[in-house]
Amino acid sequence: MASPIRDDLEAAPEALLEGAYCAKLEDFYSPGSRDLIGRFLTNFTESLVITPTELVFSAKYQKRLSDTGRIMMNAVDKIATLQAKTRGESAAQRLRDLNALISAGMKKAWDDDKDKPPPAVTPESFSAYCAGLKGSPAENNYAANRALTEILFSHKVWKDKIAVLVKMFALTKGKDENRHVEQVLSECLKSDPALDQMLGLCETLEERCNDLADLWKGEWKQRDTAHPVVETIAAMISDGSAPNCKASVEYSLLRTLASKMPLRSAEPEIEIFALFDLFKRMWIGTTLIGGGKALISLERRQARHLNKEGVTDLLRERKVVADRYAFLMQLSTVAVGQGNRAMLKTFIEHYFGDKDFIPRVVAGQEPPVPKLQTLTGIHRTIKASWLPDGDKVAFAAQVEAAQTQLLKNSRLFEQIDKKGGGPAQKVLTLLDLSRKGTFIDGGNMDAVRQILNGYLRDGGFLTDYLGTASGEERDRKMLLLTKTLASIGITV
Repeated sequence: MASPIRDDLEAAPEALLEGAYCAKLEDFYSPGSRDLIGRFLTNFTESLVITPTELVFSAKYQKRLSDTGRIMMNAVDKIATLQAKTRGESAAQRLRDLNALISAGMKKAWDDDKDKPPPAVTPESFSAYCAGLKGSPAENNYAANRALTEILFSHKVWKDKIAVLVKMFALTKGKDENRHVEQVLSECLKSDPALDQMLGLCETLEERCNDLADLWKGEWKQRDTAHPVVETIAAMISDGSAPNCKASVEYSLLRTLASKMPLRSAEPEIEIFALFDLFKRMWIGTTLIGGGKALISLERRQARHLNKEGVTDLLRERKVVADRYAFLMQLSTVAVGQGNRAMLKTFIEHYFGDKDFIPRVVAGQEPPVPKLQTLTGIHRTIKASWLPDGDKVAFAAQVEAAQTQLLKNSRLFEQIDKKGGGPAQKVLTLLDLSRKGTFIDGGNMDAVRQILNGYLRDGGFLTDYLGTASGEERDRKMLLLTKTLASIGITV
């Protein structure tokens, strides 16, 4: 992108990086300045397969930029406007000052290329060259970056450029010039084409987001489709020796989230759950990778589907009323952000505020057991939800009352009692239903326990249950029965 869209700017740092505001010529070469160049001249730098550092320290690349005409003018105008807004200055004056500084910087690069061409340095001799520099810190930084840019000039493919930088990172480890190498490497990791070559092409945005999250967390697992050097970069990020690279991975993750393309699917239901899956992957104990900006992006993406029309359509796809309630509560468990939760709360209040709640939920010709299990699931979700305690109590009571009514209407207990088989078969049937979450733990489960105790007191129960079992087999069956009964609150 030649200039960032609004969402991309929101993915950028909260404030300008140190040195991004150029007040003098030296500021033109700072990492902060290069960060701005990378954000506002992305299309240009990626078309040449170069980083912002290479652009800043190469007269040849600056000449190419100058020849593009309005691309440079538009970028400078946007940067000036952003900086003026940040500092509370006149945008017109800032634009004039910035153009003057850029002109001075480009003239210096051109003059230096003509009078003092960059030395012929190799990756292996880069450290020795830097060790021999005798100027001021600013002069040494300038010379080191010029030499580094010259080394990279012959590498016209991202993966080759990154491989050379990783090699140089190892060669310069523990030395001052290592920071220059890591800075350029971090700039490469902000490039989508570079990430495609390093991580492999992704079929969905979710794959790219997962890869970036794994890199950031130090959980990268190398695979055949990824370039071998990614494993080394992952180790550098994990051991803390490449903080700028880690920041770039975070930036790329935020930029990917700001894309308009679906994360996993154009199907709303699939996308809603995919976004919550990503939210969980990005959650790291007490915070989120990318902080508030990541949360905003995830919330906005979900809000494309978690709106009045979207939720209504999703609920109408469920033909059984109880299933609508279940799905609504399921949505509440995966909603990201307060805005989406607030929107769903209006639906929850509307659905549970229905004066005909019980007859609507109970009605229908569906088999009773699946519906009973659905109601138990709804009840469990309500109890664990973020709803206010008062709402939880009221809504859970309604669901329990609906299940009680359904048990009466279906005469489930009577049907079990009338079925063939002895008391053992009836106990096992009720235990199986209980194990599968058919009854809400409360009044309905108490009723089940009472019926079970009646069967257990039947004089023929043990004979019916144990049959011909003896010895270890008898002990095993009794232990299994005791454990199963204990799991639902019955001791024998």
